Amino acid sequence: MSENITVSRIIPARPERVFNAWLSPEEHGKMIGSSATAEADGRFTAWDGYIEGRTLEEVPPSKIVQAWRTTEFPAAAPDSILTVYFEPAEGGTKVTIQHAEIPDGQGESYESGWNEHYFDPMTRYFASPGSRVREVGEVLEHALEEAEEQVEAVAKDARKAVTQATRSARQQAKKAVKAVKKVQKTAAARARALGKKVKALVQPKKKALAKAKKAAPKKAAKKAPKKPARKAGKSRGRR
Repeated sequence: MSENITVSRIIPARPERVFNAWLSPEEHGKMIGSSATAEADGRFTAWDGYIEGRTLEEVPPSKIVQAWRTTEFPAAAPDSILTVYFEPAEGGTKVTIQHAEIPDGQGESYESGWNEHYFDPMTRYFASPGSRVREVGEVLEHALEEAEEQVEAVAKDARKAVTQATRSARQQAKKAVKAVKKVQKTAAARARALGKKVKALVQPKKKALAKAKKAAPKKAAKKAPKKPARKAGKSRGRR
């Protein structure tokens, strides 16, 4: 047989803060007032080795699942399953511990132990001035990170918009050049066609005029009248 218990408490800190402290060996030790360790493979200890186990699942910043046991567990007893929930609440975070598969007869002891050796010292720790300062620092750091991400996102969108605008401008410029070339080509073709029409109209007239000029008779030059010649042997007598 095994037992299941559920305990909860409002802790005066943000869910992210309490979640991270639970998994950090350094801050876990500070928040309970004892030592704690953690390994890369998820194995951990707390309360100077009285508690040991392994983290099975992490869902930041709302849930942690751990295999959990103490030195009071019978040697043949399997690990119990500890599920810790972190929910935003007025005044901080509602921390709910669902402790399942506790060896028979130990449930009541662990229920009081969670309140006395975890929730009470955690409440004092997160309400302390030092913890408050750290909380404010983390909030500011988080806000700065979000601001940097937003600035980067805006800059990225701006670069994208500029790139699109440049690409669009280039496309429009290419279209404009093509349109101008098309108009120029059409105008040149019309000019050539008009030139041919003018030439077709003017050239026959020029040819006809040249032909008429060539065929016209030359006018005879006018000759001056000659004076009559005097007859020989006749002369006017003197009186």
